[in-house]
Amino acid sequence: MQQLVRLPGSPDPAAARKGLVFLVVGLVLVLLGQLVEWYQERDVVTGAHGALPTAFGTAAPSAPSHVTRHSTGAEALVHGLSIESTNSGVRVLNLRTENEYWRYERRDDGADMPVVAVSAGTVVAWFGDGRLVGIDLRSGKVRWRTDFSRDGFQSVHLGDGQVVAQSPGGVAAFSERDGKQLWTLKVPRSCAHPLPWAVHDLPEHLTAVELGCRSSDGEDVVIGVDNRTGRVLWKRAVQQELFKADDDTLVAVAPGARTGRGRPATVQVLDVGRKGARLRAEFSSDSWAPDDAGDGVIVSSTDPEDPLNGDPTVLTAYDTQSGKRAWEHPAASGHVFGFSEIADGRVYVVQFPAVSEGDRGRVLHPELLVLDARSGDLLHTLRLPKMTVPLNTDLATFVVNAAADGVISVSWLEERHGVLLVT
Repeated sequence: MQQLVRLPGSPDPAAARKGLVFLVVGLVLVLLGQLVEWYQERDVVTGAHGALPTAFGTAAPSAPSHVTRHSTGAEALVHGLSIESTNSGVRVLNLRTENEYWRYERRDDGADMPVVAVSAGTVVAWFGDGRLVGIDLRSGKVRWRTDFSRDGFQSVHLGDGQVVAQSPGGVAAFSERDGKQLWTLKVPRSCAHPLPWAVHDLPEHLTAVELGCRSSDGEDVVIGVDNRTGRVLWKRAVQQELFKADDDTLVAVAPGARTGRGRPATVQVLDVGRKGARLRAEFSSDSWAPDDAGDGVIVSSTDPEDPLNGDPTVLTAYDTQSGKRAWEHPAASGHVFGFSEIADGRVYVVQFPAVSEGDRGRVLHPELLVLDARSGDLLHTLRLPKMTVPLNTDLATFVVNAAADGVISVSWLEERHGVLLVT
């Protein structure tokens, strides 16, 4: 048998094979490391589980009769779903079953509890590191991601096909469909460290952006923006608490007024369009600020005998055309009102026994009242389940968080974990 002889200087096949093995193993280890890093930092979507639930109704319920306790807080209710933020993402629950419908989580180091906004088809989550994520409501799948600076806890607005949020030095808008930046708004130099308190979508491609300017006099500014280009159409000084009453009416606390809890507000009703925001009516409210505005009225609650310091024992509505008092509805004896919500021609408000400092831990029975927004007539009353007074009795009042899609959400003002869902 002929034996092969390796000539001096020729490569050693065994050594070459060993080197190739080491090279392959090294590449595999690098790829595995990258795969592990990707797995640890990837976005994780669980679900959707089953078909998209149907909404409980097409409007706020006119005569609700059924109440369930929801153990966790809900940032929004839409299409039979509850949307809530988690420590690193968003969780969506089926309201009928309280089972998880889908969940989105970030696994990277930048993950934290996001600010959430919801439309009929999209959930937007804005994280502390500036990551903005658009998620399909039906499937839970991520549609898009974008990154930009976020200065602390901020709100994000989703409406009219746009996502509006604070950007460095101003406000930025992104497409709800694909996350592309649509326009930016540079704020006035006099408005230091602006906070977008409220954003309202109006006809004719107009968006009204209320900016909290953190000024010493408490004065804010509302800016009318062409939401196709970001061009500023007009500006007007206001104070915080800007409401949209209808497509051509904004309601705001007048600038320069000494407002705050314990001080009645001067309320302005503004005619709004692309040409500006003009004063339609102005009146002195009995309350420190309105609860809500819509369907032709502005609603607030107060104590007529002690407007500055008393408990809210009378619900008052003012006409959005004239600013004149439209109607009053007193609470039952020994009872007070929480913060109300206007929806679909009705006012929803919780009436409950007055609470004092020594009542923490007390169990009480609140009632949900449904009133006609135009006349103030009582349409419906529903006794709610027993509720325990929270430790902070200074803020022990109820708030109607939302009323839409056949569901009303009710909770203590400072304790959103433990929501009552009324259908």
